[in-house]
Amino acid sequence: MKVLLIEDNRDIADMVRLCLESENIVCETTGDGKVGLQTIKEHKFDAILLDLAIPEFSGFDIFRALKEENLLQFNNVLIFTASSVTDKELKEMLSSGAKGVLRKPLSIDDLIEAVQRFRQNGNN
Repeated sequence: MKVLLIEDNRDIADMVRLCLESENIVCETTGDGKVGLQTIKEHKFDAILLDLAIPEFSGFDIFRALKEENLLQFNNVLIFTASSVTDKELKEMLSSGAKGVLRKPLSIDDLIEAVQRFRQNGNN
């Protein structure tokens, strides 16, 4: 299983990567939104954890670009956020193709469970 984490906080990224790798899940990370978008376009991941509050090219920008290029349906994007995103914004993202929302802070068990459901369910 392979996961992409787009997260600008290095401590959070390292912790998530270590947690996932302890479950034999490969985890690539980037803190740069433009690099993250390009990585999604060039590689296949079982799940993508997308932080919304990234400076410059944000998670919102990545989500919008994936939506405009009709790539959401082919990717399991999980919104991974601690930001003050409104419930309305989250509902819109979910109805547009996001596969779930993980609010930071969250437990390691919740993180692993959310990611592993795509191992069993394929690309739904």
